[in-house]
Amino acid sequence: MSIKLSRTTNTAGIINSLWQSPGVSRIDVAAKLGLDKSTVTKTVNHLLDIGMILEQPQMVTGKGGRPKVSLVFNPDFGVLIGVDVNSDTLKVSVVNLLGQVVYHDMLPIDTHTTIDKAMLAALVPSVNAIQKLFPRILAIGIGMPGVIDPDKNQLLVSHALSVRSSINFATQFKRLFPYPVFLDNDANCGAWGELMQQRSLPYDHFLYVLLSTHHARELYHRLGVGVGVVLNRQLFYGENYMAGQFNSQELMRGAEPTPSVIIEEFSALAVNLCSLMSIRRIVIGGNGLSFGSELATSLRKHSDSLSGSLILKPNIEFSLLGPQAAAMGAASMAWQKLLTAELKLAESLSLPENGNLSI
Repeated sequence: MSIKLSRTTNTAGIINSLWQSPGVSRIDVAAKLGLDKSTVTKTVNHLLDIGMILEQPQMVTGKGGRPKVSLVFNPDFGVLIGVDVNSDTLKVSVVNLLGQVVYHDMLPIDTHTTIDKAMLAALVPSVNAIQKLFPRILAIGIGMPGVIDPDKNQLLVSHALSVRSSINFATQFKRLFPYPVFLDNDANCGAWGELMQQRSLPYDHFLYVLLSTHHARELYHRLGVGVGVVLNRQLFYGENYMAGQFNSQELMRGAEPTPSVIIEEFSALAVNLCSLMSIRRIVIGGNGLSFGSELATSLRKHSDSLSGSLILKPNIEFSLLGPQAAAMGAASMAWQKLLTAELKLAESLSLPENGNLSI
């Protein structure tokens, strides 16, 4: 099958608009993007021709009038693989273009070798198995704890994974996988997943708090807290990609703080940050949710202690993605990076596995 997709800013914007507003019409897309209806119609018709999207007639209310036609992504067009890397396991989720998990697996990894070798040794056969189940893999997203340069697919440091010097995954990904592969911090991936789930809702700023328990590669077992910072619906990475890295000062001083001490310390910091930055929402997720209720209580306590007529007190919520948050978020991160202005989706569709592309 020959798939043609024009790699232009308009095409990227139209696909993004369809993604952010499921069920939108051609007229609505044109109005939102300020484009001629003919430009939108041409691109939308092509997306229909290649099978990426589908039409769904809307119900007509009132008398007469021509019904609008809703546009939705075709769940069978292709899938994204999301991977959550822990110290001793990989969580793998396959997500379709409706954001639904269509396959999930958990794989043990070798804790006696370096994390890059252990991860890839488990991931390659898993991707090969997924490739046999689904006709088109669009991209792979990988989330792991630590400081990560997502532009270079480089893990700079990770205490949870016992990584003290940087690992550049870019060349390994290129050698092993024919699909685009994107790497990011696991808490950031959780935030990407939340953006996917709530993409049609007006939540422009929020903190995503990923709770985890790290073990196997360290001599201790404690609560881990990572944060994805979303501002204007974009991940904020900060200087040297350090945004969202929480370090307990008790731990830095050489103590062995209990989870409750870590939760209290983090809660005070997070609530004051939200007040300072006018962030109205904190979302709690991850695989350490046995601590979630305690964290929510602590956040609300610190929030209630603030005073002042202009003080903003954030809403505390739990993610609906549960333990799969980072893996699903990694898949969502990969999809949204395919839809940037450069439209890397065009490169993905040009792969022999995914069809032939003429740009």
